Amino acid sequence: MSTSRTTSRIGVVLVPLMLVLFISNLDQTIVATALPSIGRALGSLGAAPWVATSYLVTSAVTTLIFGKLGDTHGRKGVFLIAIGIFLIGSALSAFAPSMGWLIAFRALQGIGGGGLNSLVMAIIGELVPPRDRSKYQAATGIVATVALIGGPLLGGLFADAIGWQWIFLVNLPVGVLAFVITAARVQLARPESSHRVDILGGIVVAVLSSAVILSTSLAGDGILGWGSPWMLALVGVAVVSLIGFLLIERRAAEPILPLGLFRSSIFSISAAQFFIATLVLFVGMLYVPLYVEGVRHLSAFVAGLFLIPELVGLIVATSIAGPMISRTGRYKIYPIIGAILAGVSMAVIGMLIGHASVWLLIIPLFFAGAGIGFFVQVSVLAGQNAVAYRHIGVATGALNFFKSIGGALGSAAFGAILIAAGGAVSTAAFSAVFFWTVPFMAIALVLGIVMDEKPLSAEMVEVAEGKIEVPEY
Repeated sequence: MSTSRTTSRIGVVLVPLMLVLFISNLDQTIVATALPSIGRALGSLGAAPWVATSYLVTSAVTTLIFGKLGDTHGRKGVFLIAIGIFLIGSALSAFAPSMGWLIAFRALQGIGGGGLNSLVMAIIGELVPPRDRSKYQAATGIVATVALIGGPLLGGLFADAIGWQWIFLVNLPVGVLAFVITAARVQLARPESSHRVDILGGIVVAVLSSAVILSTSLAGDGILGWGSPWMLALVGVAVVSLIGFLLIERRAAEPILPLGLFRSSIFSISAAQFFIATLVLFVGMLYVPLYVEGVRHLSAFVAGLFLIPELVGLIVATSIAGPMISRTGRYKIYPIIGAILAGVSMAVIGMLIGHASVWLLIIPLFFAGAGIGFFVQVSVLAGQNAVAYRHIGVATGALNFFKSIGGALGSAAFGAILIAAGGAVSTAAFSAVFFWTVPFMAIALVLGIVMDEKPLSAEMVEVAEGKIEVPEY
């Protein structure tokens, strides 16, 4: 495919991609600072955290499903459906009459949000040669990070100034604009043959994901102990669902997650690194502000400012790595550097907590974010490059699935560590949380060292009828 043709196609597509990427990531964090206002308005403060959790659960569940549907039914139509679901969920959330309905509508919104996050990266993979993807993925990383940073700030502003409903209404004009541009201007390939949908696999992976995220969230929040009957039931459901899912996918004619993808060590390691990177990122995003507000007794606004250094570090790292990878086609060194940088930085945070000025945390937070940024940049690139072109959508969905699970476990499992070590008022407990991230980064370092490197091609080969192929794994 010529450079000018690729640039022209991606230029048209980039606007709606960035718009929906921004609002879908914004909605992961925008409710955080508004939950007290929402809980008071709807008369249910105790259930308010589930406004955030319901979105995270369904968005994790649907990344795989939408990735596969994009591969089998064409990404344009599936992308429009995801936008539509997200917008309907947003509108209904704004006018929810009770907390129960709001949680349900947020779950619907998360179905669309999970599809959007998965399809954005898959569409870039469809249109852009492997080596050039790093530049566009760096841009998507910056947009997503700005949304994550801006979410809590906008949420608090809307809740205080014009009403919490605008947290959801703000999505509508942005999403409608993206829908119109996509419908009118975007041209993407459609599969030439019909495909069967792995409905049973989709149902089982939904049950599996929900059981994993709910069990870790309930344990992390201290709502259920690991030995309680309900917790044991959730763990049992997760184990049975995992076994069932593996058996179903081995026999399915059109599996929602082709297990053959994991025969590629590069893809498997990329998925594991994406999981670890997101887990550690969420630990920094959640527990540093909690420490600043709960232990150091600074304001919620000041605590929110401590989100910025880590996410700015992530932006800087992706901005550096993207052009370098595009220029050389090589990427192996970046996760190695990232693991060392993030691991050392998280250890420094653990040592500084309780023993130094809270403002000194800004420096290691920046470098922790930079280290994680190298992981995030490479994980999608290497994972997509390791599989056949026809599997780009489902591979991207799988990578985003591991990312979502990593984020959920990062918030929940480390919440359990915090509670076990003394709770949210204990300096030693917060130190323990950050020290426990270091073994994960050590695992990521080993994975980075042993991972093979498949150089990124600068071209995509066009064959008959505009179909594009890249080598099989």
